[in-house]
Amino acid sequence: MKDLALHMWATPNSRRVSILFEELGLDFDVRPVNIRAGQQFDPAVLALNPFGKVPIAVWQDGTKQRVLSESGAILLHFAESDCRFLPATGADRDKTLMWLMIVLTALGPHSSQAHHWSELTTEPSEPALAHHRELVKRVYRLLNDQLKDRAYLAADYSIADIAAYPWIDLSHWTTLDIKDYPNLDAWRQNISARPAVVRGMALPVGATLD
Repeated sequence: MKDLALHMWATPNSRRVSILFEELGLDFDVRPVNIRAGQQFDPAVLALNPFGKVPIAVWQDGTKQRVLSESGAILLHFAESDCRFLPATGADRDKTLMWLMIVLTALGPHSSQAHHWSELTTEPSEPALAHHRELVKRVYRLLNDQLKDRAYLAADYSIADIAAYPWIDLSHWTTLDIKDYPNLDAWRQNISARPAVVRGMALPVGATLD
């Protein structure tokens, strides 16, 4: 793959992609997009993704430029292209996709909303925070139960784990204590020790969400 670039910031959704790229051993350039400074709405970024969101993967496919946004779509494309971290067929593929969708549609959005209502909003609402905290608790309980007798969410380490990890690593955003979910916490510590995860979580270099 030629000239692969990842437009990203220090967000969980961006870092799930940088982790996968590191796990796959891809040669890619990081293009920082500071969302705290509103750079996601710069014309050059909007030309790649009119929704004004990162991550965005851009690469050269022959004479054509390929552009892909939405972290879940990027994970699926590159895992399938490299035939790694997503089984090609069968029940293991089904389980991986199911857990990936739970992470994409529940863990990430509810954790983000809990963070919004606990730290970011200028108009705090305890009912709103309580609502999203309870939804996060439901997902945490589900993940904790799934990890009771297994090391990973599906049959083996997969894009479901990669998608989930950056959000669980920021569990304090939700105001919940990850220690209350011991299986999930053990999984977090196991994933965090992978060298590719360490590298992916450090990108973009020097970027923060402060």
